[in-house]
Amino acid sequence: MNVLLIEDHVLFREGVTLILERLADDIHILCSGSAEGGLEQARANPDLQLVLLDYNLPNSNGIDCLHQLLKLLPNTPLVMLSAENNSGLIQRALKMGAKGFITKNSSSKIMLSAIKLVLSGGVYIPPAALENNDSPISGSAPKDQVSQASATPNREASSELNARGNSNYQLTGRQREVLAEMAKGLSNKEIAQILNMSPSTVKVHVAAILREFEVKNRTQAVNFAREKRITEC
Repeated sequence: MNVLLIEDHVLFREGVTLILERLADDIHILCSGSAEGGLEQARANPDLQLVLLDYNLPNSNGIDCLHQLLKLLPNTPLVMLSAENNSGLIQRALKMGAKGFITKNSSSKIMLSAIKLVLSGGVYIPPAALENNDSPISGSAPKDQVSQASATPNREASSELNARGNSNYQLTGRQREVLAEMAKGLSNKEIAQILNMSPSTVKVHVAAILREFEVKNRTQAVNFAREKRITEC
């Protein structure tokens, strides 16, 4: 799994790197401390699965850099990072096509959950973006993929607002697709080819499904889904 992190503050960059390393065993993290360097990395690595972009880069406008990255990597989810907790800025970034906006005062748990949500096909919306009711978010993602991660410690860090039906189990649309292919007995590599994603991303989805169902393996997950009629398996 290839991830690009564009962040000029070394300590914060190292902290985010440690969080990203918890996503997958085979994760490869490319780092840049400038917008120019980040754009060069994006051009040289069109197979990136995720980009994290700091809004406040030196000698750069974060929105302009976001626009250029979206043009270079139209199929790669991009998450913006910022110390600014500004609802207008957050909404602007999401409307342009960012799949999430994480404020730098977020906990590691919130950040990790938000990134997993984005990799699952959702959109992470921080609470600050919902404060201005006059400017509703209308980004490019379908409504059933738009989700908000809560900062409340005693709640699950990710709250999915996807098509859950009558189920109490929270799966994104992508996770349901992976689950359906799991039920056919397919490997991660085969699922990746069918759903047009990397095997490492499939691995993230599978782990999320097992965690949500509180089971230990794929067979138990499929049997559980069939028993609860969570999805067509």
